[in-house]
Amino acid sequence: MAPTDPPVQQAKPLRVDAEQRRRTLLCAAASVFLRDGLDAPLENVAKEAAVGIATLYRRFPTRDCLVEAVFEAKMGAYADRAEAALASAADDPWEAFADYIRDIAAMQAADPAFGTVLLRPAQGSDLFADEHARSMRATRLLLSRVRKAGAVRADLRETDLYLLATATAALVSEPGPIMPQAAAQRMTELFLDAVRATVAEGADSGRTTKGSSR
Repeated sequence: MAPTDPPVQQAKPLRVDAEQRRRTLLCAAASVFLRDGLDAPLENVAKEAAVGIATLYRRFPTRDCLVEAVFEAKMGAYADRAEAALASAADDPWEAFADYIRDIAAMQAADPAFGTVLLRPAQGSDLFADEHARSMRATRLLLSRVRKAGAVRADLRETDLYLLATATAALVSEPGPIMPQAAAQRMTELFLDAVRATVAEGADSGRTTKGSSR
């Protein structure tokens, strides 16, 4: 009688366990990054997840890999929000732009670590880099659209949004006597007041646009 092969072990439970460990690590990392910032020691993440540091590195070999996994969904949502603002700007340029700026500041205040990612995105994952590039492309087009519509100052540039994000990140990390959300909101409203075009500027922009189309 020919020998029979040993029964094949089912791998599905192992995959489920591995996925559970991955989710545990991501939840722990999100908690640590929110509390201690993006540069928190990875040993703190392993401790939060109640695993050894070797387990963490087996799943996420580098800090960038971990950061991308934690914030991948948020980066996608951020890109979606930028594209939605671009679409809305066709009907109401100023409100689309202002609501977008307010939403990004609120995201920074709610999760300072994600704000840091926006300022210095990791580039190890193609998907993560693609989502960040998608958000930047939509933001540039949004700025172009609101400038052409005369809704904002003609000299408003993409770097001004970077300056706002940097200032908001600093306020959120060191809020002083003002709560982070209130500080971010105050800074955002001051920025919007500063960049909104006056009636005269808007009229000049409209005349320029009409003249250039002749």
